[in-house]
Amino acid sequence: MTDILLPRPPRDSGWESDDLDMYDLPDHVELIYGALQLMMSPQRTWHDEIMYRLRIILDRAAPSDLRVRQEMTVRINRKNRPEPDLLILVDQPEYNRSTKWFRPEDVKLVVEVESPESEERDRFLKPAIYAIGRIPNYLRISETDEGVPALHLYRLEGNEYQLVSEEYGRICLDEPFKVDAKLKGHW
Repeated sequence: MTDILLPRPPRDSGWESDDLDMYDLPDHVELIYGALQLMMSPQRTWHDEIMYRLRIILDRAAPSDLRVRQEMTVRINRKNRPEPDLLILVDQPEYNRSTKWFRPEDVKLVVEVESPESEERDRFLKPAIYAIGRIPNYLRISETDEGVPALHLYRLEGNEYQLVSEEYGRICLDEPFKVDAKLKGHW
């Protein structure tokens, strides 16, 4: 196993959002409450298949003013810059090939596909952070015992997310655009 040596936080209060762009950090590092989170767990094919299929479905359904992005950070505030698995955002002229993060006010939906390692973070920490950023929709995808994807859709009401729907093996959205499609697979 290879050890990863990270620089010390640049200040006693920990890391801040802009620090992620100033240091040579590994890929897929996110900032959660001032602490770096490295995506170090092995990727499972189930996780990869869900992301791939969902990305295709969302890309095909998205209107021309919205974009689907994968594994890009959202700068919520100076202490939080999470990296959702997928996100849908308003296409802005300033977002180009050199963009490293997005503003939360442009994000319409974030998607987290749970893995055994990320379950606690995806169920508790990240929804609270996305709510701080006022992101209107949160989709969490978990795996049933049979391997079927369970899609839990939440909508921001007040300062927290409320469960709107649960679907098994299919994606159903009304916002930010309409989608009703089966996530095909050998579940």
